[in-house]
Amino acid sequence: MKRISKKSEVQDLTCHCISTYHAEGLDSCIQAVYSTILSNKIKFPLLEFAATELFQHIKTGDQLSFLNQIQSRKTIGGNVITGIILQKRLKKHFKQTINKATEYIGAADAWYVCDIIGERVWGFSLLQDPDKTIKEILRLSAHPNQWVIRSLGAGAHYSIKKGLDQMHVKTLFDILLSMANTTNKEIRQGVGWAAKTTAKFHPEIINDFKEQIQQTEKIKPWFRTKIKTGLDRGRYKELRIKNEE
Repeated sequence: MKRISKKSEVQDLTCHCISTYHAEGLDSCIQAVYSTILSNKIKFPLLEFAATELFQHIKTGDQLSFLNQIQSRKTIGGNVITGIILQKRLKKHFKQTINKATEYIGAADAWYVCDIIGERVWGFSLLQDPDKTIKEILRLSAHPNQWVIRSLGAGAHYSIKKGLDQMHVKTLFDILLSMANTTNKEIRQGVGWAAKTTAKFHPEIINDFKEQIQQTEKIKPWFRTKIKTGLDRGRYKELRIKNEE
């Protein structure tokens, strides 16, 4: 496995895959992507660049077939490519994209699948169309698959970190609270991650939900621990900024 760190090299590989698609078709393109890109060590930003280029050239009608085969190869980088191509389909194919993301995440056999796709689909969608996306997150919060629910936390974390407005963060936090009584390790990881990020960036929201958070019969201790960690990190960040002024 070769380590590739130059954008120019990734661009050349991607151009080869695109040329293969136009000359030989989808199946040959997928094999080219696997052998030249996914079989090498490439950092996520460069994989995102490659995915964007592929999205611009692969026909809309071929994109989901492309992603189905990419996901069947079960590579870490394939999840990045899947996440970005799904992300770029959201505007025109919102419901279909949500369903495909849920399908891919639900079929995961490792935590990183749901985190990688969750950030790039749920997280991005929350920033672009929060009202529409929050309805889907509320629906999916009752999903029977642990990876799907964990991915919602990853997406919420990403959107909050990237500047989701306070009103929508508050709505999201209310959904997180509804999952705060779980003992499932994977769900705790995702939901706790989002709760910690909420506390770090929006301590005022934590104050608004103070009574609910302290309801020990509904909220497990792990959730309150994540909240405390987030509040502590937020205070440390503020103190550091003040000291630098």
